[in-house]
Amino acid sequence: MLRRLVGLAIVFALLAGLGLGGYWQYSQLFQGEPLPPTPEFKDDGNRLPTQEEFDKLAESDPVKMLSACLTRYQREVTGGIHATLQKQERVKGKPDHPEMPPVEVIELWVRGDVPDPETKQTAIEVLMKWRSGAKSVLGAEIRGTLYSQKPEAENGLGKVRTWRPDALAFKLSIPIVANSDPAKDQSRYCMHDAGLYRTLLRTHEAWKARKAAGELKTEYLGKRIVETLGRECHIIKRICPRLEIDAFLIGGTPSTDPKEGFTEVTIYIDAERWLQIGTELYRTEPDGTRVLLGAYYFRDVTLNATFSPDTFTVDELKK
Repeated sequence: MLRRLVGLAIVFALLAGLGLGGYWQYSQLFQGEPLPPTPEFKDDGNRLPTQEEFDKLAESDPVKMLSACLTRYQREVTGGIHATLQKQERVKGKPDHPEMPPVEVIELWVRGDVPDPETKQTAIEVLMKWRSGAKSVLGAEIRGTLYSQKPEAENGLGKVRTWRPDALAFKLSIPIVANSDPAKDQSRYCMHDAGLYRTLLRTHEAWKARKAAGELKTEYLGKRIVETLGRECHIIKRICPRLEIDAFLIGGTPSTDPKEGFTEVTIYIDAERWLQIGTELYRTEPDGTRVLLGAYYFRDVTLNATFSPDTFTVDELKK
């Protein structure tokens, strides 16, 4: 009997949450699918728009504006970022409306997300540390997550590891593939796609596809300082032609669960640095109720950040 109880305790401990918003840890039973090919954004080599031209694109052609953002990012931000990510998100309809998703404040480091100019490959590394709003699993808060696409990564190529310092056991989780089903149950987006570059890429791909289909409907809401972000932003809202669902990974296959669907997207583009530092997803129900699906704000952004040699290591995760 004692042996059985110990065995059950170990199993439950292995079900520790990890990842963007708290992935459930199912040990290595859930390996996940291979990462889908990431759509490639090609720099055409042309000059960047002037600031005046960029401002006009924000009003008249948001797809070209997003293209300019990606081009500038690829050319200027080769050393990664450090930022504070404030987010709220509803996953598969949870929590139920009208309860609001909790506000999470996360210190975020991302490196290697921009494709190498020669190989076109990425070696993404992500470190997240929760400053507030961390979810609890088995009574212990998830205080940090670590992901690396580098073959020499301590936690394994393409795997995520979490840190729960207050846990009675398994404070440091067993590495788990970031694209596993348990991960999809706990977060709208994969940790592989964290950061500003892939946020821009996701939006650009979606809006470009809608434009090509003749279904892109946007409304320019002006340029102003956004209090939550502390930056002057171009604000653009897209009205979806039907219920839409983002894929967990850029280039992947979206869920078919209508609870994940949204009907409008608002983006906030830093007017000076051309970064998508805010995104809001809403669904309007048949009765007119407007439900928040997700809100993501990147604050205090440092581009080409200085990283210590141990930034993307287990030792740093545990600090």
